[in-house]
Amino acid sequence: MEEGKEQEAPVRHWWDDSGLNRVSAVVVILGCTLAGTTYRTPKQRLLDVLNRSIVANLHRIGREFLPLTDVEAFFSTGEKESLGSTHLNKSSILFVAERGGGQPDRNGIPEAEASQLRAKGALPSKVDIPPYILFGKMYAEAGQGLVHVIDGEDMFLPMTDVSISPPLPTGEWKFAFVAINKHQIVRVEESQEVPRLPPPPPRKVVRRRTPKPKAVAAVPSNTLPPDPVTEGSLIVPDAEGI
Repeated sequence: MEEGKEQEAPVRHWWDDSGLNRVSAVVVILGCTLAGTTYRTPKQRLLDVLNRSIVANLHRIGREFLPLTDVEAFFSTGEKESLGSTHLNKSSILFVAERGGGQPDRNGIPEAEASQLRAKGALPSKVDIPPYILFGKMYAEAGQGLVHVIDGEDMFLPMTDVSISPPLPTGEWKFAFVAINKHQIVRVEESQEVPRLPPPPPRKVVRRRTPKPKAVAAVPSNTLPPDPVTEGSLIVPDAEGI
């Protein structure tokens, strides 16, 4: 190695921490929908990351901004952009729809912690977050209702078995789990309303073209067609001539 030159250490990104679990999610903000990967620790849920933070490479991150990597951004203008990573202000997020990996394995939770999990009752709900309407189930502890759920301390509220109208720019509209920013909710109510299914995409009609018949070359009137028996053939005598 030449004198005066130091070997540069390889750059290590925070998401290279082997203790992090990947979460595939769709994050909706005004004017843009982002599909990408966020992260959690093995004992965390996606909901915990949104309401709190994570530790990556011994540093606490994600208190106010949700990190995303491997991002496909769909803008309301119809444009699309690919990003290596981005950070979204949590207060600007409408909701986060989980595709997979956002829930910890219950088998990995110690028995003492599992016993502290309290059963909650499901509340069929309709949530208005312009420009979307979400139908699904929210959850309240025994003796409580929706009014207690929305007045809790957490910014993001859980909703399961969710249908979204209209469908997202990614084409998706049904998710097992969605975390909703309650500060973006315009109206929420208990509702048994059945969501309207999105119309099927229009089918493309492909017209089949009938091939044109091939033109037959005209034969001059003074030219006789070749005799199929003699033209290019051998004359074979019949049995009597042998």
